[in-house]
Amino acid sequence: MLTAAGRGLGGAFTVTGRPGAVTIGQLLETALEVTAFDAELVWAPPELLQQQGVSLGMEFGLRLPDGGAPNGMHDADVSAAFAAGLTCRPLADTLADTWAWLQAEGDPAPRPDAPSPDTWLDPAAEQRVLDQL
Repeated sequence: MLTAAGRGLGGAFTVTGRPGAVTIGQLLETALEVTAFDAELVWAPPELLQQQGVSLGMEFGLRLPDGGAPNGMHDADVSAAFAAGLTCRPLADTLADTWAWLQAEGDPAPRPDAPSPDTWLDPAAEQRVLDQL
């Protein structure tokens, strides 16, 4: 965006990476590498989540059932931005810079309109899923 402004480029652009350029698995694996956290990612089958009453796409907003692809913001047409010269930084660079910022500044305060943690995944439901993996 800064390069476009420097070139005097105007107009409306949807500015994000190309759909499917980074999977959620790549994002999480790269985050573990960058932060040096020793965690194991375990993927729960959608059938198990449904069986345990875990609402797909709500408590776990990272996937959709039946191999469906997210729509809306995840499949935006970004071709005009790339045609105009948009480039994306490597994921590891972005995550490393974000992690360094968080380490230096601390976690930002939650927005006043952010959902309360008590609306997140119920710990008992999470444990039932984990016990079956």
